[in-house]
Amino acid sequence: MLTYKFMQIAFVVCILLGVIIPLLGSSVVFKRLSSSGDALAHSSLAGVAIGLAAGLNPLFISIIACIISFFIIELLRKKFNKFSEMGVAVVLSGAIGLAGILSNFTTSSNFESYLFGSILLISDIELYLCIGLFVLVTLFSIIFYRQIFASLYSEGESKVAKINVNLIQFIQDLLFSIMIAISAKVVGSLVVSSLVVLPTAIALQFKKGYRFTLFFSIFVSIFIMTIGLTISYYANLKPGATIVMFAICILFLIFIIKGISYFIKNIIRKKFKEI
Repeated sequence: MLTYKFMQIAFVVCILLGVIIPLLGSSVVFKRLSSSGDALAHSSLAGVAIGLAAGLNPLFISIIACIISFFIIELLRKKFNKFSEMGVAVVLSGAIGLAGILSNFTTSSNFESYLFGSILLISDIELYLCIGLFVLVTLFSIIFYRQIFASLYSEGESKVAKINVNLIQFIQDLLFSIMIAISAKVVGSLVVSSLVVLPTAIALQFKKGYRFTLFFSIFVSIFIMTIGLTISYYANLKPGATIVMFAICILFLIFIIKGISYFIKNIIRKKFKEI
């Protein structure tokens, strides 16, 4: 399998995205804005449709579309105030509508390749973009680790401590938008939002602190992406969809194990009480 160059590149990208997605996605999950990933993923699809219809580079137009959608979401969140999640729903609806209309002006094969991704057909530009984003996100997460944690723990207390919360969140959201656009091309716009949530959801099952959850979600993300890619190669399945389904299987397996463990503990407790 690894004798093929395209598979070597695919594994490298899987590892890079396996680190990038949880570093940015965990903050989105903790802020309870998981649906924004779905809105941006569909915005990236609308950008792809614009690029294909206009004869422009779909990936770069997709990145621009995600960044614009991010600004629109932030604007609508402020406008709706207490109903801030409606801004995400508005952008999601608009992106779906625009992508649906413009898909009539594109070739079906090109457009459909962005729905479930084309991780086995990664170009040099896409590889370099992944490497560049990996460096930016990793450096940002290391340098501003304490500030990010503080803003997630208490935004009000962070502002009192003179942490520029707005700037931290702006950079995070901007990097998140670019990450969604690139990941949507690689693993598919229909599944990328799932990869934002699932690694953190699995890590949260262990009910540890923020640091454990963050680092374990990175480990889980790399694991599910590399194993999912391997399964898809040998089973001749779509890589993005296979990765997501593998992650869901792990999550449900943890649910089952925790349920059985809880049941056994209850039985043991009852027996000790009887004694």
